[in-house]
Formats: sequence, structure tokens, C-alpha cells
Amino acid sequence: MSFPPPIGVEGRLRRVYPVRESRNMDPRFPLQGKHGDDRHIIMNYYNPIRFFYFHLLLLQLEEYDLGRFIKAVVNTKGVPPSREFRKPLKFTLKIKLITALNSLLILSLSFFVSKFFNNNPYQIAGLVLCFALGLYFSYIYLIIINVLLLPIDVFAKELLIFLAKNKLKKLNNIKIIGVAGSYGKTGMKDLIATVLEEKYQVVKTPESFNTPIGIAKTILTQVDEKTEILVIEMGEYYSGDIRNICKIAPPQIGVITGINESHLERLKSIDNSIRTIFEIAQNMKPDGILVLNGKDKNIKNNYKKFLLDQEVYLYSAKGKIEFNEDAPGFIYQKMFFPVLGHYNLDKIDGIIYIAEKLGLTDQEVQSGLKKIKTPAHRLQPILNREKNILVIDDSYNGNPDGVEEAIKTLTLFKKRRKIFITPGLVEMGFESEQIHQRIGKRLNDVVDIVILIKNSVTPGIKKGLIKAGFDEKNIIWFDSMMEAQNSLGLILRSGDVVLFQNDWPDNYV
Repeated sequence: MSFPPPIGVEGRLRRVYPVRESRNMDPRFPLQGKHGDDRHIIMNYYNPIRFFYFHLLLLQLEEYDLGRFIKAVVNTKGVPPSREFRKPLKFTLKIKLITALNSLLILSLSFFVSKFFNNNPYQIAGLVLCFALGLYFSYIYLIIINVLLLPIDVFAKELLIFLAKNKLKKLNNIKIIGVAGSYGKTGMKDLIATVLEEKYQVVKTPESFNTPIGIAKTILTQVDEKTEILVIEMGEYYSGDIRNICKIAPPQIGVITGINESHLERLKSIDNSIRTIFEIAQNMKPDGILVLNGKDKNIKNNYKKFLLDQEVYLYSAKGKIEFNEDAPGFIYQKMFFPVLGHYNLDKIDGIIYIAEKLGLTDQEVQSGLKKIKTPAHRLQPILNREKNILVIDDSYNGNPDGVEEAIKTLTLFKKRRKIFITPGLVEMGFESEQIHQRIGKRLNDVVDIVILIKNSVTPGIKKGLIKAGFDEKNIIWFDSMMEAQNSLGLILRSGDVVLFQNDWPDNYV
């Protein structure tokens, strides 16, 4: 199938997005308003400070896990990408300390080496050269610094967790809701908090603060005597992670949003994922309530093995559901929800159940539901009415079930040409090739154009597409997501729907 040339859409993605004007508003979608920006990036590519920044960013993205940091350095060869970084470095107290110590170590070694030069001009040149080389290879110094800081780091973490536990013990009236799962945790956490705020003083863990330390910090800085509900997102990378979080804040209500192959690289098998996520069931309050995704096969087939004495509710959308393609959104329970993805309606069923169990009136529940918005970057619709182009931002959904839901969402649009942009999925472990081929086969049934980002996994998507009979002429390759975005003006035309599925962090290639 071939298409006529694009009409009515000019050369940059910023013209597709109706509101975003600042390059700094969303690091996942850097907007390039001037050609000089590209030249500026290239000119700074060999800047040693850029290398130092990149190595710090890798360390932070890998959550200071030295094993994974070393692997990320090997994968990236320690060389920053030529594009802008997708995610900025967060200058926390810890990263500031590591930066200062690392700089001091490089400077000390540079002074030592420069002493071997006999006269001042060479000595100064040697000092500058050694310091620059130290920045280029700063990952070596970062490993040394983190090994030296390990005892202090462990002590500080244990102290934070101890203080958080003690604080919660003194606040007996707080009800804790824990949200676990391979996918959908952040969205579910935000939706629960939105509705419960109609009746209670609610604190939720911010952004993706889903580790013991992030949760402990939230408790110590945000929870007080006025707090009535604490909603916690529980992350899982290794067996025991959720159990450790429950030791800090044991939930009265446990929610499991779904289980799939996400984080298989670390958890190794789907059975390990199931056992790890169901740690919430075995470590929550014994008389609590367990709210489970009733449409997830890994939950339905396994939950009875892990129950104690909890009350169990399997949530799923019930009754008539209509889709409004022009708005876009769903009409459910006689209300319009400007959200995409049936899974959001399933979540609403679970949220209504939780709200009723916590004593909210029908009026309070309805009022809270009206305030529900699509979580940012998770099937978030952005409609440009002037160009009649719908962008669906699904850049934070990086798991197989999320891809399947994104593809299902595109099937709802009967009047628009459908374009799918993806760099593929990370942390799929040994099943990566099979998973990406399945994605390709599914895309063949639904989309008109597939845009792939060149990396280690997208060839699997192409293979699945070709096997399913997709026209290879409608597969478009780009070296980076930024390049794809900047070229969309040559591809899009009025009436299109374009879905951005996932975006790789800088520690993957």
C-alpha cells in the first residue's frame, strides 16, 4: 500500500503538539525549534564534561547498582549519545556528594601525574590533559568512589528505613494502600489518590518513587498527623523487593495491576515475577483487602496459591462501553472519560470498589471520577485540531501488555491512518526476540506505517512484520527517536493518528 505525500503538516513535531513550546517541558520529547540545536549537540559531543555527566546519569539510572552500572558502561562503551539526553540527571544530595568526591579524586591524580613534568608550561598542560582524560574515563573513578562509600550508603539507607518505620508506628490511624505489578502501577496509584482525595487527606509516593528508600523519604517528608491515606507504588526488580517494602509500610489494601515479562532480565522467569509481586499478599495486614486485575491471566491462574485471609476482589469493567473517536475517550457508566485503553476502565471498577470499602458516598465517588485524567505519557491523547492530527503519547509504557493495549487502542480509530513509532522494549531477557516478533505480527493486522528506531531489538519487530506479510516499504527506520520526531513532517498528513510507544533510557543501546 502506498500513500500520497503528506499535506497540511509542516516540518517539525512541535507543530503537531498543540501546547508544548518549551524544550525543557518534557525531556522525553526534546523539541528542536532551530537547526542550530543539532549543530550545538555535535560541537559539544567530545566535551569531557558531557562524558562525566553521562557516566553520572548511567549510575543514577541503574540506581547505584555497580553490577548494572558496569554492564551499562560496557553496552554504551562509556560514550554519550550524540543526541540530547532523554532523562536529565537529578542532582540529589547523593549525586552531589559522588560528583564532588569523583572530581576531587580525578584532580588529585592529575596533580600527582603532572609532577613528573619538569617545567611549569608542561606541568600545567599535563595537569589539564590528565584532568580531561579523567573526565572521559570517569566511570572508573565512579566505581572506586561507590565501593568506598558502600558502608556509609548502607548505614544511611538503614537509618532512613528505621526512621520511616518508627514514624508510621506512631501514626496508627493511617490506612496504607500498596500498588504492585509489572505494569500500570503509577497510573493506578494516581487514580486511586484522585478519587480518595474527595473524602480523605491523601499522600502518594511521587513520580516513580517505588523503592524502599524512595518510600521511606516520602514517609519522612510528606506524611504527618493529618494524613489519613498513604498510597504506595511498590517496585520489583528482585525477589524480596516487595516484601521489604511491606516491612516498612504494611498495607491494609493491596492492589496488583498485572504481571508479565517486564524486568525479566533481572527476575529471570515469569514464575519469579509472579512470586515476587504476590509478596504483597503474604506481607500485608492479615485482615486486609486484595484488589486484583481480573483480566490478567497470570493473576487469575495463580492468586489462590498466595492468599492468607484477605478479602479478594477481581476488578474489570462491566456494562456498556462506547468509544468516542472524535473526542477521544470512553463513555462508561453514563460518564465520559477522556482516557484511552480499556485497562483504564478496568481500573475504574477497582477504584470504585476501594472507595466504597473506605466509606466514600456515591456522590463523592462520582465527583472523584470526574477529575480522573490520563496519566502523562501513558496512552495520553494530544489532539491538534488545526492539523487534525492525533498524537498518542505512550512513551512510559515499556512492557508487552502495554504494547498490546496500545495496538488495541489504534483499532478503535476507523477513520484515521495509523502510524506506530517504537524503539522496542528493554529488560525482556531471553524472550526478547520472541516478544518483539509477536509485536510485529500484531502490528501487521492494525497499522499502516511502522517507524522503528535502530537498536538491538527492533530487527525482531521487522522480522515479525515481514513474516506476517507487511509491506516492507511501509517500515521506516531512524537512528534515534529525536530524528524520527524531526522527520514526521515528511510523513504525517491530516487525519492521521500517530502513537509513540515507549522510549529507551540512556543506559540501553
